[in-house]
Amino acid sequence: MKLRYDLPASLAVFLVALPLCLGIALASGAPLMSGILAGIIGGVVVGSLSGSHVSVSGPAAGLVAIVLDQVTDLGSFEAFLLAVVFAGVAQILLGVLRAGVIAYYFPSSVIRGLLTAIGVILILKQIPHAIGYDADAEGDFSFWQIDGYNTFTGLGHMFQSFSVAATVVSLLGLAVLIAWERTPLLKKGPVPGALAAVVVGTLLNELLRATAPEWAIGPGHRVQLATSNGASFTSAFQSPDWSVWRDFQVYLAALTIAVVASLETLLNLEAVDRLDRAKRISPPNRELIAQGVGNICSGMVGGLPITSVIVRSSANVYAGAKTKASAILHGVWLTATVFAVPNLLERIPLSALAAILLFTGYKLANPQIIREQFAKGGRQFFPFAITVVAIVLTDLLIGILVGLAAGILFVLHSMERAPFLSTQSNPVAGNVTRLKFGQYLTFWNKSRIRQMLDHVPADSHVILDAASTEYIDPDIVELIRDFHDVKAPAKSIAVSLVGFHDQFVLDNKSQYTDVVTKTRQQELTPLGALQLLCEGNQRFRSGKMIERDWSHQRDQTKLSQHPIAALVGCIDSRVPAELVFDVGIGDVFSARVAGNVVNNDILGSLEYAAEVAGVKLIVVLGHTRCGAVAAACQGVQLGHVTALIEKISPSVKEVTRLRPNDSPTDPAFADQVAARNVQHVVEEIPKRSPNLQKLIHDGQLEIVGGLYNIEAGTVEFYGPLVERLRDEAAA
Repeated sequence: MKLRYDLPASLAVFLVALPLCLGIALASGAPLMSGILAGIIGGVVVGSLSGSHVSVSGPAAGLVAIVLDQVTDLGSFEAFLLAVVFAGVAQILLGVLRAGVIAYYFPSSVIRGLLTAIGVILILKQIPHAIGYDADAEGDFSFWQIDGYNTFTGLGHMFQSFSVAATVVSLLGLAVLIAWERTPLLKKGPVPGALAAVVVGTLLNELLRATAPEWAIGPGHRVQLATSNGASFTSAFQSPDWSVWRDFQVYLAALTIAVVASLETLLNLEAVDRLDRAKRISPPNRELIAQGVGNICSGMVGGLPITSVIVRSSANVYAGAKTKASAILHGVWLTATVFAVPNLLERIPLSALAAILLFTGYKLANPQIIREQFAKGGRQFFPFAITVVAIVLTDLLIGILVGLAAGILFVLHSMERAPFLSTQSNPVAGNVTRLKFGQYLTFWNKSRIRQMLDHVPADSHVILDAASTEYIDPDIVELIRDFHDVKAPAKSIAVSLVGFHDQFVLDNKSQYTDVVTKTRQQELTPLGALQLLCEGNQRFRSGKMIERDWSHQRDQTKLSQHPIAALVGCIDSRVPAELVFDVGIGDVFSARVAGNVVNNDILGSLEYAAEVAGVKLIVVLGHTRCGAVAAACQGVQLGHVTALIEKISPSVKEVTRLRPNDSPTDPAFADQVAARNVQHVVEEIPKRSPNLQKLIHDGQLEIVGGLYNIEAGTVEFYGPLVERLRDEAAA
């Protein structure tokens, strides 16, 4: 039964919503009850229709300036109510047309900035109320306040009306909220911390009124309702002025309200979904329709425009709400208490409510959130920080737009700096560089692409790859054509164009070679071949392997091949030698046999590779956790496998002699045998092949051993050639 969570949460939201509804109405220059009516409809009507589980709707601080301006322009509050009704109709149309998709285009940094900024504003705006300075309306979140000060200068003047009682009430309220948060028994109990804080603060003030009236908090610093001054229930309602329906200004006002309210709703909805502990996703189009119905109802009865509001929604989440029953019930409490027991509400000190909002503000602007955003780097942090500063120094709408603009600028800056998906050279094939373009190339990328092309070295080969590109700006097309026709020939640069579609007005010219040619093979030494394999393994481990055009390599090698090395590997499926060394078609010979042992067929293959195909290096590649080696260690007897693993037995005996206390079933023991077996095979090959021995003696061929670690992806090489490579690297 989730009502046990939603019921206390609704009371906490009600306590936050009540002063905000009144304060926003006061700041908007509208009747006080118009804010209460909007809060009731936002809870009961919008809450019932919304697809969000924790979002709370009501009058929004972000619309204060718009309400003030539009009421003045339309000449009466009743004419403004008609604009609110028409705005609701427009929102329904936006929802039907599925305009809610715009919510998915807000950067996460802006959403985080919105939440943090609201937290900062709550703290800055509620500090004066916490000490008894209530000149500014409770719901005024704008930087420039209706009392003539701004958010910061208001702090400097708040001690003009310092109240010891108000300060004690707010501090006591904060203490209660912190105790409730940190005590599991209280936090999970039926009474929310916010209600406890208000009750304690109100009782304390009532005690002061009875015992020391001069110290008590007066009526001007407590909740004030219009209905307590003799106003009847029905007098709170007002109707729209339908006589002005022909006035174009009404429709312009309606459009303004609809756009701003929808934008604020969608942004708040996205932010609240991030706060939702259950991580549920609210349907934005349904929310627009719900808000539209709510604004029609609000305008019809004399209420302010409605949006999803972050302060009440975040308070709802932090109070433990599970479903939208909390939002609906908060509207019920507003109705019941405002019209049934207003005198009881008017006993609540504003400083007690300020404690709740201060606590909510700290949760929204927790320093940990700022540290997390900073750790994500400048592209996330700067739009986040700009959004926070802009909202604090202006208002919610302007701040959001500034933050959104900052986010877009950072995206454009990233696009300008990175028009390429990858920039790769193929060291195996030689001096060939592939520049692979991204999905879209606009004029924004022109400067970066020009710089890249200008820095292509002379006497080289560059591949311009547009296989993944869907759009190229005409300016970029001209830039590429000029490079291909004029600049590249002047520097003896061979240019290949790959993947350019017909609409790009550029012809594909695949004149490049990205496989090992005979000239390249003859230039390589055994040391150079080993260096290329080491570099390939490094790319394999880092995940930055060369992107190859396999069909093009297949076509280039269909008549001849000029590999740089021959690999004698194991048949183990976890050791794909070509991937381990990041080589392409035609780069290496690969012979595989269990345990990478030597037989006549393997020797014949290696002699062909060295004498006929011209490889410069033979690599015997073993690996850890080898099944054939483990079988040899344990003396497995199994058909032809027995004869094969007997060739590993000398290595088993040698390791057993060196490590007599190790168990043959120990994987570490088997890995030692695998390493020794590789070295044994390296020694055996030239002994059994005079032809290979002669090539080694003449310096035309080298043999090295290697052990591939299947856990780390690394290859550890053995042999004199490896020592020379290390010496050169150190030098």
